[in-house]
Amino acid sequence: MTAESNPGALPVDAHPAWEELSAALDKYRPPCAGVALFTADGLTPAQKAECKAICDRCLVSDLCEDFAVAAKVPAGFWAGHAHTPKGRHA
Repeated sequence: MTAESNPGALPVDAHPAWEELSAALDKYRPPCAGVALFTADGLTPAQKAECKAICDRCLVSDLCEDFAVAAKVPAGFWAGHAHTPKGRHA
């Protein structure tokens, strides 16, 4: 997950999810912060498992998931799932 986004470029229905996630991130630094795997392309199964393990201990993963789904994020690892232009993957 990356907290950096341009909320103006988001689908309108993603704005509430972004606002909620952003507010939470103002108070909490998630364990994925600064971990390059979360924005890497072509993760191996082992790398996906590593990302999922990090997400599993995150206090805002539910907000992260809500945002990723609402925004239809095209890439990255969000709340325990890899996202690609083809959709969300386990």
